[in-house]
Amino acid sequence: MMTDSDYGEADTVKKELTPDSVLSTSEVAALFQISPITVEMWVRNNILHSSKTTDGLDRYKYSDLQRHAEKHNISIAGDIKQITKVLIVDDDSYVADFLKDFLESREVVYEVQRTGISFMADKLVQKFHPHVLILDLRMPGMNGIELCRTLKAQIDDGLRVIGISGFWSESDKEHFLIAGGEVCLDKPLDIKELIDVLEKNREFGDGYNLHIEL
Repeated sequence: MMTDSDYGEADTVKKELTPDSVLSTSEVAALFQISPITVEMWVRNNILHSSKTTDGLDRYKYSDLQRHAEKHNISIAGDIKQITKVLIVDDDSYVADFLKDFLESREVVYEVQRTGISFMADKLVQKFHPHVLILDLRMPGMNGIELCRTLKAQIDDGLRVIGISGFWSESDKEHFLIAGGEVCLDKPLDIKELIDVLEKNREFGDGYNLHIEL
């Protein structure tokens, strides 16, 4: 299934955007320096025109964005690379959905994907190129420590792994950090603590560089 980052122009730098350039919701949010949810609200209220991909994702022509900016006297001087990509891997759909909705509502532009299926995690990492992986320690068929170790061994740089669990042991924490994890957070999550971690060393752009196929 195609994600926002799979579209051809999702990895372009802030360069020659032509009237026919097509952008994702996260890129539009970065250009207008607003949250993706605000962009989606514009679309729902017929304030901004979008077209749909076969997978149901919104796409926007740059010419439409220019007309919108001129009509409403707002700037589109933002950088489409100012997007932090986050992949949430958690089989608790309540937690994953809450985190996705919360991050996408912030003015700092986060592009978020989630999966609750363990075998999809490494495939989505390779496809989506996240800057941050929020990883539940224990999911059916998956050991979070082993997945963290595998990914960190195969990625040159650019991937931060944040572990979350309601059942950390001191041994778990030690092995997770040795495997390359950045921090171990307890469930239920302290949202302020999570945001502090995410924004302390915030990165954006293309994401990590793989040197080995997953």
